[in-house]
Amino acid sequence: MRGAQRSVKNTAKNVSLIVLVVLLLSLCAANWLTGLNIAQMPADNWLRRAHDHLFGGAVGYELRSSGVAAADPAQIALTVNGQLSGVQYDVTELDAAVSAVQSLWAQVLAGGDLTTATEDELNAALRAGDCAELRYHGAIPLGAIAGWMGGSWKDGGDTNVEALVYAAGVERLFVRTSDGALYAAAAKADKSTLQSAQDAFRGQPCKFSGEAYAVYPETLLFDNETLSLPLLNTEAINLFSTRSGTGLEDLLEAFGFTAYADFYAEQNDQVRVFIDNVSTLRVHAAGLLQYAAAAENTTVRAYDEGEVSGQSALDAQMDCARLILDAALRAGETDTHASLYAANQENGQTTLVFLQMYGGVPVLGENDFATFTFEGGALVSATIRLQRFSAQDTSRIILPARQAAAGAMGEACSLMVAYRAQEDGTYVPARFYLKSAA
Repeated sequence: MRGAQRSVKNTAKNVSLIVLVVLLLSLCAANWLTGLNIAQMPADNWLRRAHDHLFGGAVGYELRSSGVAAADPAQIALTVNGQLSGVQYDVTELDAAVSAVQSLWAQVLAGGDLTTATEDELNAALRAGDCAELRYHGAIPLGAIAGWMGGSWKDGGDTNVEALVYAAGVERLFVRTSDGALYAAAAKADKSTLQSAQDAFRGQPCKFSGEAYAVYPETLLFDNETLSLPLLNTEAINLFSTRSGTGLEDLLEAFGFTAYADFYAEQNDQVRVFIDNVSTLRVHAAGLLQYAAAAENTTVRAYDEGEVSGQSALDAQMDCARLILDAALRAGETDTHASLYAANQENGQTTLVFLQMYGGVPVLGENDFATFTFEGGALVSATIRLQRFSAQDTSRIILPARQAAAGAMGEACSLMVAYRAQEDGTYVPARFYLKSAA
């Protein structure tokens, strides 16, 4: 009997010790979390989530947002050992270049007052010392670019810009807007940060066009440019194919529908219209997607009312659209990706327009690839036109930017490489002049 009593007492002591050890470990973990720089962690990091659940401060948008860039640069350049180097139209090279210069741009895009600048000021700055450039397809809100690069631009963050040039020699940032206007602000990066970016950056020798051509002075002219791209054929898409796996299910889920949502068929089941009490999703087997809902009863929300505002609200809307596009591109097995082209905010509505990209080069059609409209945090409409491409064995050498710049006439403009459809359905790459939207 006494042995049994001693056994019960020992068991109780062991349980108590185990509980105390668990409590001690929990307190140590909580203390460690409080000492971390949580604000610098991505919102979807498990440590960030653990901290937020323990100590509060993160709800809704902060837990949902991935913070992934909705648009990659078309071109990146940096002065290395006195020589400007750049990369363009190659997803792998651009990703490596972004990693090399991200810390530099995080410091440059720390926020300042934008003021009108002149072309002469920009030309002088380009000659004054080391420079760095980011150029995008379309016009992207400056605040969004800053966030993707790790910066925190505040005033003027809603300004839509196509190109950014940091001139270290004069410690100024120049930005080019969609209407061709030029603005500048004071900016500075540590010499050690600039040096680290230069050590890590790999690119091809190039120059700024400067004052010699009828294109924007920040236009990159590569010394030995031999950009060769394949012609593209279009291939049929069937979103209702049983061989597409969970593609359609994932697509429905992205729009807030379940795999068992009610639908009715049209055009010999080439179109299915999914419905619920508040929204409609029209899916064409060939790839056209059309979504509509009332703002107060949408099935898709970027954030809940009152959670965020300003740049954070726009970030959440872009992130919501990007996640839907990712699901759509997987469902269509398109081998392409999407890139934000424009963000317009007016009368309480935000409209986001995306390009379809093949290997880092835009594919342009008669209509926009994807358009999303938000009212506050609610998605009220969306249209996506999926296409699938295959590369031909035939390639085309693109007219070098130096030759295109030499042939430009009249008002200053920018240059863009893109695929355009031909009458036979083939998509052919070429370089185009882009006039300002003014």
